[in-house]
Amino acid sequence: WFCPRPPVSQCSRPPAIANGQHSGQATAVFTSGMSVSYACDPGYVLVGEAQLNCTSSGAWSAPAPRCEGRLCPSPSAIDHGQHDGEDVKVFIPGKSVNYSCDPGYSLIGKTTLYCTANGTWSIPYPRCE
Repeated sequence: WFCPRPPVSQCSRPPAIANGQHSGQATAVFTSGMSVSYACDPGYVLVGEAQLNCTSSGAWSAPAPRCEGRLCPSPSAIDHGQHDGEDVKVFIPGKSVNYSCDPGYSLIGKTTLYCTANGTWSIPYPRCE
């Protein structure tokens, strides 16, 4: 009695993504059960599934993720003041922070700064006097 093995399904190469890469760059053939992990270049954030699996139907388990925007560094502190982004870990383009001054000080300049698409904060920073 001999049972032939079912054919092993193959997936196409995992999709390439802009500003990132997957762990299967050196792999030639992707069969069911294999997986690849995606990561973004520094300054970009992964949106979507970080790991894709080659399914028994020969398709990837999810669409490829994408890498978005350059991150802004944490906004600068100002003397005699603070901003409302102290507890935020990631600043993506479009994110804003609002500055305020300690009691007895007045804010000079714009209270709100924005993380721009090129990974820098809108300037100038306000100051407290």
